[in-house]
Amino acid sequence: MSRRFTLPVMPLRDTVVYPGVAVPISAGRPGTVEAVQEALEGDRRLFAVAQNENQDDPDPQILYAVGTVVRIIQTHRVRGGIQLLVQGESRARAVAYVDDGEAMLRATLVPMERHAIPDPADPGVKALDSELRERAAELGTRRGVSAEALNQLIQGVDDPGSFADLVAFYLDLPTDEKQELLETLGDEDRMRAALVAVERELVRIDAQEDIQAKVQEELGERQREMLLREQMKQIRKELGEEGDRDDVEELRDRIAKLELTEVARNEVERELRRLDRTSPQAAEYQVIRTYLEWITELPWSDRTDDKIDLHRAEEILDEDHYGLEDVKDRVLEFLAVRKLQQDRLEEDDEEASDAVVGESADDDEPAAVTDTADDP
Repeated sequence: MSRRFTLPVMPLRDTVVYPGVAVPISAGRPGTVEAVQEALEGDRRLFAVAQNENQDDPDPQILYAVGTVVRIIQTHRVRGGIQLLVQGESRARAVAYVDDGEAMLRATLVPMERHAIPDPADPGVKALDSELRERAAELGTRRGVSAEALNQLIQGVDDPGSFADLVAFYLDLPTDEKQELLETLGDEDRMRAALVAVERELVRIDAQEDIQAKVQEELGERQREMLLREQMKQIRKELGEEGDRDDVEELRDRIAKLELTEVARNEVERELRRLDRTSPQAAEYQVIRTYLEWITELPWSDRTDDKIDLHRAEEILDEDHYGLEDVKDRVLEFLAVRKLQQDRLEEDDEEASDAVVGESADDDEPAAVTDTADDP
């Protein structure tokens, strides 16, 4: 049976300490400060354990059972608390938490021995250790850690299990996932879990960088477009073309309000783009602009009833056009056909209307009444 021992408790929020890792900690809560004071007066050891809830009062119910025995290396008193540098020594399990002193907790602990790898020279273990170190180095580089600092961290820990603890501490994981790694006693199992976590983090960074690149590209295009438009505006202002461009924008607004067909709108938009690219001093500019103004004056959505008077049409043709008898005859023939079609439609409408009126009259005729009274 493992020997039990007791230590003051140092509750941690959003932090999990691993054996072999040096961690700076700020102690400001009364219970934590009291525990640090007692440790400094004794063997400088504390039981560092994570909270599963972010509360100011470290109730035993919110503390994990498994934590790390740490030793205080340095202390520095600051306003509102103490700055500590602690070194993780070993894993331990709390079998009981009790209130002690004024505000601190004391834990009764049993040691937890990790399960070392039976054969460190096994090719599979070596390959796993090498892959973990390479991927961890890549992750550190992607996070902006200097190559010198990475080399010191990686080369400073030879034991594969201890290196897995080091990697687990620096991973950006939720507290519960870090706690799970702390509670994994098998070195090889912990190495595999740490490698999976590193791979997941690299994939997340890849996705994040891809999203940022797309956003920057889109912002870059918009900024470039805004810059070019502003430069064009200044150039046109220097050339005295500002007023012409205002007229183009007015023309664009008028066209946008027209009820055009899809084919017509595509053509008009194409001409508008040509107008934007054409200098107002070019002869083609006035041709395009006249065409677009003519488009805006057409009655695209207006409808009127045809009033065809052949005699009046003949008088107008004779007054406005000398000669051209064949042409005027063709125009009058066209109008005569339209007039004939119009008359036929009106006759059909009248016949349909008369039929409806006749049916209504039949329905409204009163029924015959038979006098059944006897003669006087």
